[in-house]
Amino acid sequence: MVYQVISDSPRLASDDWSSMSSEPLVADDSNDYTSMIYRGNGVKIDAHPLKDRLHMNGCGNCRGENVLIIYAQWSVSTASGNEYWDYEMFCRDCGKYTSRSFSEN
Repeated sequence: MVYQVISDSPRLASDDWSSMSSEPLVADDSNDYTSMIYRGNGVKIDAHPLKDRLHMNGCGNCRGENVLIIYAQWSVSTASGNEYWDYEMFCRDCGKYTSRSFSEN
């Protein structure tokens, strides 16, 4: 099941996400085949490397597609094979943040 939260401030990304990096997307140094984290000042859904794995879609508030993915993480348990993921986006139309999370277990 996918859980969604719409908010006025980021929940998963840092509060200074728009100025913390000059890069739109930065991969975590520890990324490997069992876990990946990406942070940055935002990329469109179709440009994100986890877009298909995390089933990304538009703003949860206004349903707009003018969004930037500012945080995303994916992992799989080596013991159970269960997948877990979270991502957060900022909507450039309505100014809201949407975070979505999924746990396979």
